Amino acid sequence: MELMPGFDSPRAIFCTIAWAATLLAAFVFVISFFTDFDGGGDVDAAGDGADTGMFSFRAVVGFFLGLGWGGYLSLQAGSSVAVACGIGLAVGLVMFLLVAALIRMIYGLRSDGNISPESLVGMSGTVYVTIPPQGEVGGQVQVSHPNQLLTIAAVQEGASPIPAQTRIIVTAAAAGQVTVRPVSQ
Repeated sequence: MELMPGFDSPRAIFCTIAWAATLLAAFVFVISFFTDFDGGGDVDAAGDGADTGMFSFRAVVGFFLGLGWGGYLSLQAGSSVAVACGIGLAVGLVMFLLVAALIRMIYGLRSDGNISPESLVGMSGTVYVTIPPQGEVGGQVQVSHPNQLLTIAAVQEGASPIPAQTRIIVTAAAAGQVTVRPVSQ
């Protein structure tokens, strides 16, 4: 008895897996435009809830996509059921690893855009607006952070002003302001 007209049992099973995984992948793709779909709350090593773990929902869907379509197409090409199972598992494993690697790479590109003040300490820059002496406010510096060029309020502890275009080093930082000293020539 055939499960589907024109299909033998193994072909019907692979076809069902393939189409179910395809529809699920399409659903996840569409829903990801409207929400940060995490597919079941997988937690990665950082513990931030991002779906980046090896056994993430998307990677498992990728496995079933490869298994279903690989097995179905190999049966269509005339392979035996055993060969189709082997090909389906191999394609599924490749898809699983590929999706897991791509998701991990994409989530690795995420940045919240915030820069911690501590990361500025030790960085060099240039005075943008002359820095008054003895901790008085009003000066600004430009510091080239790895992600962007920052223009930030600056103070200094020296007795004479630091003029514009002078090279400086950040010695301390707090939210919105850095303490600097001129670079020794």
